[in-house]
Amino acid sequence: MPVLEARGGKKDLRIDLTTAPIVVGRLPECDIVADQEGVSRRHCIFELIPQVGWRVRDLGSKNGTRVNGAWVPEYKLNHGDTVTIGRFEIRFIDPEQAVTRPGPVQPPTVRQDDPLASIPLEKANPTRTKKKPPKVALPGGAAEVTPPRAPSGCTIDVDLNEVVAGGSVDDAEGRLERICIESPNHPFEAKDISLVDMRGQVIHQAASMGGQSMEDARESVRIFRLVLLTALRTRASDVHVEPRVERGAIRLRVDGLMVLAAEIPLDLYRRLLGMIKILCQIDTSQKSQVQDGHFSALIKGKRVDFRVSLTPAMHGQKLVLRVLDTANAPTRLHELGVLPWMYDKLRTVAARDSGMVLACGPTGSGKTTTLYACLREIDINTRNAITIEDPVEYHLDGCTQIPIDHKQGNTFANILRSVLRQDPDVIFVGEIRDIETAQVAMQAAMTGHLVYSTVHSKDTIGAIFRLLDLGVESYLVANALNLIVAQRLCRSLCERCRRATRTTSAQIMRMGRMGEGVSVLHCPAGCSACLQTGYFGRRALLELLEFSEALRDVVLKRPTISDLRAVLAQGHFITLQQFGFQLAAQGFTSLEEVDRVAGGD
Repeated sequence: MPVLEARGGKKDLRIDLTTAPIVVGRLPECDIVADQEGVSRRHCIFELIPQVGWRVRDLGSKNGTRVNGAWVPEYKLNHGDTVTIGRFEIRFIDPEQAVTRPGPVQPPTVRQDDPLASIPLEKANPTRTKKKPPKVALPGGAAEVTPPRAPSGCTIDVDLNEVVAGGSVDDAEGRLERICIESPNHPFEAKDISLVDMRGQVIHQAASMGGQSMEDARESVRIFRLVLLTALRTRASDVHVEPRVERGAIRLRVDGLMVLAAEIPLDLYRRLLGMIKILCQIDTSQKSQVQDGHFSALIKGKRVDFRVSLTPAMHGQKLVLRVLDTANAPTRLHELGVLPWMYDKLRTVAARDSGMVLACGPTGSGKTTTLYACLREIDINTRNAITIEDPVEYHLDGCTQIPIDHKQGNTFANILRSVLRQDPDVIFVGEIRDIETAQVAMQAAMTGHLVYSTVHSKDTIGAIFRLLDLGVESYLVANALNLIVAQRLCRSLCERCRRATRTTSAQIMRMGRMGEGVSVLHCPAGCSACLQTGYFGRRALLELLEFSEALRDVVLKRPTISDLRAVLAQGHFITLQQFGFQLAAQGFTSLEEVDRVAGGD
């Protein structure tokens, strides 16, 4: 069922959409009352149009209605569209559309076949006059896409070192600026970034920075802000500043893979390291030790945290910045892009009073993000939720979050025993690493607590054997677990440059029943918007294993893999690879990407 999430008022609202229209305005009789400056008495209406879908229509308001930043008189809503009314934001969420509309929300464009498109977008919003490249029809009735600007063929063979201009300051600055300009997201500029040290003090361009001259300090701050801007605009999760023989290198981890952004002179590399050490209050004289720290950046009122790691290497210290920008991570279950039946099952389990939900997968596969999305489905105001993490990755209002401190001898098991005396309803244990933590967590799940946790294993079946190998009794595994979620992150094809090709018999055979009726598959090409990678963004591959009575009986009897698969074959169960094949059939990713992240599963 579609819903509306309204923010910006005295409290957040969540309204389930049936068939009745929803009126937004300042009048008390409106369904959503937005008593704010810039909102008319009856501002706009959300209404269901038969055989078309939900639309938003402006009711002749004084300041107009915007959808994803563009002023429109009326617009057919799609999953993730944000309607802005003054300072009020209303987001349209349709879990069923979430499967077919992945990726970031784009400003609305008017299609010729849209019956709700009354005027062109360029006239509705004069600031958007940039023409888009022509689209071409694809064989087999596939969706239209923008022609690629990369060489023909499905194999990416782009040497990013060739596009890096050189190692001078001007070359590096020009390369970073070019990446920023070609990025599709332009919400802020480098001048909008304020650097904040670990004590919370805003650092300005001062001559006292590490003994540098005023000119060098200004240049260091300018380049560093540009590096941060590049990382944020490209959605990078990490920034690597590496010393090499003749120059330094700046590389970004975008969508899980490394991309060379620029090369810089060694003196600028040393100045950047010195400035970051000052931000993190790290001893600048030590260069042969492992050093850690953190700092922040304020961008138009928004705070982005950066975790810093310095490690001595052959040619100097290597710097890695972990970008903790929650704006790029999904926060709710409907934003994960899961199948409708998976979404319903996760919501159902998240609403229970007891039991255990276990997420498994390698490091960086999004396990914590998925479990936090489940936590946000819980009414924190009526239930006592406590998390135990190492370290705390997300901030959740109304939830007690406890970081692990190994220096004080605190472990997951010790803190978990203490938390059980805090009258908890929901407990999130960051990771099950030993039998002690596993036993306490599962006993808590069986005594009226809802427990979330993670474990490192290949898939859902492997998670069961991982717990048994730790020494957990089979009766605890069988009775405590409600659901196991295995997860991977695969890259989404760039919609601006993806190429369509006809399927081959070998591809259809490999996809099995997931390839039935598929005549066209897509593959990467590469353009400036995706840094010549052919991919833009990532989405989750999920494998859900729900414990039934038949499965519990098998677990109690020292199971084998074949025994477990035989039981799962009787229900609705798809593997990670099969989930990936579904995404490839729908044009969201490529078969090569599915094989890379889930080929061995």
